[in-house]
Amino acid sequence: MKKYEPWLTGAAVAAMCALSAWRRFRFLDSSPYPMGIDGYFYADQLRSILEHGHLNWPAPPLAFWLMAPFAALTDPIVGAKLGAAILGALGGVPAFLLGKRLGGSRAAGLAACAILTASAGSFYLSVEFVKQGVGVTIALAALCVIAKTLERPSRAWIAASAACVLATWLTHKSAAGMVVVVALPAIAIELRARELLVRAAIAAGGALALVVIAGLVFPDRFLALGDLRLVAGLFGERARWELPAIDFGDHALWIGHEALCGAIAVAALAAVTIVTPRPQAIVIRPSSRERAFTYAFAALAIVIAIPWLDVVDPQGLGFRLRLIAFVPFALVAAAALGAIAELIPMREARWLPALAALGWLAVQPPARDEGVVRAHPALVAAVRALDGTVPSGDMIVTTERHIQFMTVYYTRIPTALDPALVPRAHRWRLMPLAFIGSGSPLDHALLDARRALDVPPPRGVHPRNPNGLVLVAEPTWEWVLDHLPPKTRAWAKAWHTI
Repeated sequence: MKKYEPWLTGAAVAAMCALSAWRRFRFLDSSPYPMGIDGYFYADQLRSILEHGHLNWPAPPLAFWLMAPFAALTDPIVGAKLGAAILGALGGVPAFLLGKRLGGSRAAGLAACAILTASAGSFYLSVEFVKQGVGVTIALAALCVIAKTLERPSRAWIAASAACVLATWLTHKSAAGMVVVVALPAIAIELRARELLVRAAIAAGGALALVVIAGLVFPDRFLALGDLRLVAGLFGERARWELPAIDFGDHALWIGHEALCGAIAVAALAAVTIVTPRPQAIVIRPSSRERAFTYAFAALAIVIAIPWLDVVDPQGLGFRLRLIAFVPFALVAAAALGAIAELIPMREARWLPALAALGWLAVQPPARDEGVVRAHPALVAAVRALDGTVPSGDMIVTTERHIQFMTVYYTRIPTALDPALVPRAHRWRLMPLAFIGSGSPLDHALLDARRALDVPPPRGVHPRNPNGLVLVAEPTWEWVLDHLPPKTRAWAKAWHTI
């Protein structure tokens, strides 16, 4: 039986990844439109790659190029959904390899794979933040290669590690940061043991200089110095003991309570470490490499579970960290389950982590719609009606990036969020009812502007409401501002965007 274990566990990993990918794609494909606040962003990027060979919007490029073959086989919308589902679910493979290493058995690896592939956070990333979801998969693969390199260093493995780190950096900023945080302690310990720390520090300094230069030249694409402000705003003044992924005030997103689960896994690992009479029996191997990786993941889980983490800003680092809580949860849980199995004096106990994996899979829902942004058919129809309404050479300025990407995808009209980026003579304002406010002074002023004789009338394109989505020429917008109360005028002129 033992000789078949690699094949059986490999089949189990493949099955979990395939099931996860299928469930994600079924959910994404339940709508004919892209899902997520940035759904049309991915579709437009893939269309640009297929048509022009480059991205339409500045961003780390690798995730889009990995999804491009799916778009070439189908279309940009379906291709983005297939890529998000498959590349996100494939994170189960490196999770299995890392869990096996940290937990000391294939069963522990299966537990890590099960947690990741059925994770609420991983599912959410495949819907809302696809680049980050792909980045997690590549980051875990990079950590697998780095761990193997430290175990058996050679030029080939070192080159492979460098390539994987570069791939992570080209995919997502926070994924690259996770690789650095988790791998750096193990690398430093190994280099110190081999008396290569000074040389490595020089090489790391050179690599850091290249990263800084790339960030300065392409701040929208790569990790830049400006991103340090996110670290400065990592903690808030109020503790949220329920550990939500994000707190909007009137409601919160929990994303499977995986930050809390990660903290529980750390507590379990600490408990089994304390009660074990023989340290060598713990599956956290005596090797300093394994200890360093395990403790780094545990430290990441602890940081993510700090109640004072600021999760109010949807663009903040706290929210993005809570979204990847499933990563340290999966790997710390694998280490803890492996250690517990080693303590039980029964041969069958070594499969305890695998049983835990099956139990975890059994209680997880097949799909999750918590916090998912969907494109409303009426809004899609309204945006499509914009085609041909703006003169060539002019640009649209809107208030929501969701509408911005949708407008570009359906009409190919250049669209921005910041009015300052567009010359006044070529500027058109596009506003949804969510910005205008039903029954507000701005709503009434836009209706009144349709009767004004000295400015072009606003053009409502929404099928259900004259101001559901309205296109306004800049002279008309100035007329509207002049007919608003002072407080409303100041708010509207500030042009708040999301």
